[in-house]
Amino acid sequence: MTAAVRSVALARLFLVAGFAIWLSVAPASAQKKGGSITMGLELDIPGFDPLKVGVYDTAALTASSALFDTLTYLDANGKPQPKLAVSWEPSEDFKMWTFKLRAGVKFHDGTPLNAEAYKANFDRQKDPANKCRCAFYISNVKDVQAPDELTLVYNLNDPSVNFPSLLISYANQNGAIHSPTAWKNKGDDYNRNPVGTGPYILKSWTAGDRMILEKNPNYWDKDKVYFDRITLKPLPDAQSRFASLQSGEVDLIWDDEYSADSIQKAQKDSKLAVHTYTGSGAVVYAMNTKTPPLDDVRVRQALVMALDRKKMSQAITNGLAKPASNPYGDGSWVKCKDDGALPEDLEKAKALIKDYGKPVEFKMLVTATPRGRNVGQVLQQLWKRAGVNMEIEQVDQATIPPRAFMRQFQLTPWRIVDFADPDTQMYANFKTGSPVALANYSNPELDKLLDHARVTADQNKRIEDYCAISRLINKEAIWFWTFQNTYYAMSSAKVKGLPNMYSGVIDVSRAWKE
Repeated sequence: MTAAVRSVALARLFLVAGFAIWLSVAPASAQKKGGSITMGLELDIPGFDPLKVGVYDTAALTASSALFDTLTYLDANGKPQPKLAVSWEPSEDFKMWTFKLRAGVKFHDGTPLNAEAYKANFDRQKDPANKCRCAFYISNVKDVQAPDELTLVYNLNDPSVNFPSLLISYANQNGAIHSPTAWKNKGDDYNRNPVGTGPYILKSWTAGDRMILEKNPNYWDKDKVYFDRITLKPLPDAQSRFASLQSGEVDLIWDDEYSADSIQKAQKDSKLAVHTYTGSGAVVYAMNTKTPPLDDVRVRQALVMALDRKKMSQAITNGLAKPASNPYGDGSWVKCKDDGALPEDLEKAKALIKDYGKPVEFKMLVTATPRGRNVGQVLQQLWKRAGVNMEIEQVDQATIPPRAFMRQFQLTPWRIVDFADPDTQMYANFKTGSPVALANYSNPELDKLLDHARVTADQNKRIEDYCAISRLINKEAIWFWTFQNTYYAMSSAKVKGLPNMYSGVIDVSRAWKE
């Protein structure tokens, strides 16, 4: 099974015998067993029970990647490879996927990992009585069946030609597999006492201070696990986090291009290494097309044409952020010769505003943080040049998703995250009637393209569809894209073996030190 299924024949069956092939950036002789690694996280982890936390953030994903296993993982080329699943096969219509599980795997508490245990995870998240926010992300799954101990069947509501590359490929709130015995026995305490099948076991956890994970001696693939111990420390202040790396207090930290000064310092320091990954997706903004003046396409197009992404990047990230003109990005297999991007043309923007004939005033949601205010002020000044008055509305970051879902905004920041396949997010964001189609926009042509892109197995035809989708969205200017998704980590130069940071996840579970 390739990351983007090229043909039905190729998609019909993927089978790899034996253990998963873990790709690394160095020869096997360089891999050193033993020792420990300490990582500085940007946030304190709230817990791991999906029913309690709803969604795993980037900090939680680093820990969950060590504690839990998933059905598949993505290799260095973005293609799904076996992990807990050793093979998979779709139905002709790609609405049913059958997985064969690896035999002999056990959770940290000794509970066998079998199809019933996996199904119990899915059913618990999907059950309406549990009111899990995580259920939204598996809304396309009708049910999961366990016909025998090692056979798992996903029945989908809609076709998904690249299902093995999606949520089941990394340890998010839906993909991480928990011990049913543990959550039943521990009850509310399970949130801070997670039990998976992963290469590391939770040893201790002091809120606000550190989490210590120790190597799982019974792991099914233990020869490819190198550190004896992983320590995770929440260090929310970016400058303090970088200082901890410089002093040697930590070996590895997460950061992004908004900490451009630190990244550029690390690039010049021979004792440090900067790890980058340009993923798919983009930093985006959604316009509510049902609220004046954004209900008029001339105004929306003017806002996009008045942008200057290079100046934005320089002002906000010292030029590190890469401008985006479509929702796919350099990390996607969707490459468009013509994505329909509107030109950055201030005079045309002014002409469109003049043609509109009325004052253009609206509010934009931003997070009540220095970063949020900075981005808002830069956009405010760019649009002011075109005669547009944008008012910044500062809100707590946690309130932006519910405001967006309830359409209580005129312009809101959003993000299309790094996924191996664009279908999940593009369909959710732009299909008529979708609860997350934030623009309140409906177009039969767009719906037709979205429907076709998810049912054809021909990658070239899918690319044609997705490029046509980009042209239509850009023309109507219902969303606009500012920067591509680029993920950063900084480490001691001794840290080796970090895989691609898919979806922004820093996975240290198979890393080592020189």
